[in-house]
Amino acid sequence: MKSQLHSHLVKKLNWTAPPAGLYPFEKVFWMEGKKDMEGFNGCFAFMFVKEPCVFHPMEGMVVHPYDEVLVFASTDTDDILNLGADVELEIGEEREICSFDQAYVVCVPKGTPHGPVKVKNVRRPFAHFVLSLDPVYSAAHIPEKDLKPPVPGNKYKDYAHIFANKRSDSTRKNDGSGMGYSFVLDERGISHPQERVGPGKMGPGNADSLVWLYGDDLMNFNLNFLWGHYSHPGVWHRGGESHSHPEEEILVHVGLDADTPHEIGACIEIAMGEEDERYACTEPTVYIQPKGFSHLPQTTRWVDKPYGFIVMNLDGTHDSPWKARDGSKTQYES
Repeated sequence: MKSQLHSHLVKKLNWTAPPAGLYPFEKVFWMEGKKDMEGFNGCFAFMFVKEPCVFHPMEGMVVHPYDEVLVFASTDTDDILNLGADVELEIGEEREICSFDQAYVVCVPKGTPHGPVKVKNVRRPFAHFVLSLDPVYSAAHIPEKDLKPPVPGNKYKDYAHIFANKRSDSTRKNDGSGMGYSFVLDERGISHPQERVGPGKMGPGNADSLVWLYGDDLMNFNLNFLWGHYSHPGVWHRGGESHSHPEEEILVHVGLDADTPHEIGACIEIAMGEEDERYACTEPTVYIQPKGFSHLPQTTRWVDKPYGFIVMNLDGTHDSPWKARDGSKTQYES
């Protein structure tokens, strides 16, 4: 019988009511590190937005005692930057308005009032997820009646930007991932691993399109993360069997169909630990990777429809020393 030593590190995403006043949705995917993810030092929330609404919070503004990133991600498999809606939110006591209609990332340093997010003119559903750098969700609410009048300005212009990698050509080969994605980065800042499938390169199960941001893209937060669209079966990487990281990480699999949020539309398998234990999921699932914990290979067994994948790593870079199963070091070809 195969061992299941690491089964506690594999969790289905909680489908539950969000904190009162934060979202207008009855339920969302909500995971807190301390109680839901084996003490992981972060929180994670995920949902689809299908129609005009107001959230985070629904009224007034909200303040957290930790750094947070709000992500507005496309589900358009033809264009990962096409958000399909018009969005605006307020940042800071000045209530400076940030507006966008493409996939976007909003960095909120701890203690910064923000919200509400106002979604208008929804042309297609999009994914919204939140990465919080604390294992327990907490927030202070500023009622609408206590807010100061908005002040025009651009004090917070660097807090938000399009969800793409804007590194120059001269720095693309040092993207911080250690996984070869810099070699498939296009002029818009999107990586296309499917264009580099082959021996010593990417595996056939890797992403059609993905965006990976690092600490220097995120106001120097101790965070790097990716969002990708996937639609092919097969192993994801061919440059090494497994790797680990000096900081904690979670790997999250979700669907892209807003009408069937509980289905991924694929079956994805991952190896966990030195024991090479194999776990697979067909429902939204998080794989928790403690510091120094060996994981991968990752393989998509089958695909019925495109699905999404999120990495949340608690470091500004993504140090990923690869090794073969015999313990020898491996690396991607340049």
